[in-house]
Amino acid sequence: MRDDATVMPSGSSKRKKIVFTALGILVVAGVGVALLLPDQKPTLSIPDTVCAEAVPSAHVKALLPEKGEAFEEERAINFMADAKGPGTCDLSGGGRILEIKYGTIQDPEYDREWVQRNASKPDNTPLSLGPAGGYLGSYGAEVFVDCPYAKGRKDLLRVSVGIGGVPKIKDDAMKADVSGLAADVARAVARDVVGCEGAADLPDSAPKIG
Repeated sequence: MRDDATVMPSGSSKRKKIVFTALGILVVAGVGVALLLPDQKPTLSIPDTVCAEAVPSAHVKALLPEKGEAFEEERAINFMADAKGPGTCDLSGGGRILEIKYGTIQDPEYDREWVQRNASKPDNTPLSLGPAGGYLGSYGAEVFVDCPYAKGRKDLLRVSVGIGGVPKIKDDAMKADVSGLAADVARAVARDVVGCEGAADLPDSAPKIG
C-alpha cells in the first residue's frame, strides 16, 4: 500500500525561515531609510575672520568643503598688530588643510627678478596684486610685497598659502580662491601686522592671474 502522507517541515525549519525573512525585511527597510535621510555630515561653521581675526574668511569658506569634519584654527602665530613674524596659521575642516605663512626676506639675492624667474617656471602661473607680484603653483600660491626695513633696501614680505587634501590645483575656481586668499593675507599682514612700506599701494581687488 502506497504511503501518500505529506512530509511536514519541522518546527526548527519554520523558525529559520521566519528569522531569514525578518532579516531580509530589516535590510531592505534600512536601505530605504538611508536613501531617504539627508546627508548626516555636519555643516562647517567658519567665522568671518580667521588667523587671530586678522584675515577675512570668504576664500577660506570657498576652499574648504561645505560639510564634514569640523572647522578648526589649529594655531595662529604672529598675526596680531605690530608682530614682526614669521607667522603661521593652520586651518582645517572637511578633510582639507590650509597652511598660511608669512615672513620677510632680507637677502638681496631674493629680489623682484628672482620672483619673476620663479613665476615663469613651467608649473607656475604669474600673479600680480598692484605693485606686488607672485605666482600660483600646483598646491598653493605665493605673493611678495615690498617691505624694506631701512631706506634703500629691497626687502620683501613673502606670503604663502598651501592647500592639502586635494589633487593639484586645476580648476579655475580653486585657482581664483587660492590666489584670492594669498592676496587677503598679504594685505592684512602688510597693512596691519608688519606695516610694510608697500602696503598702501596694494589694491583691494582680486589678484590678476596670468
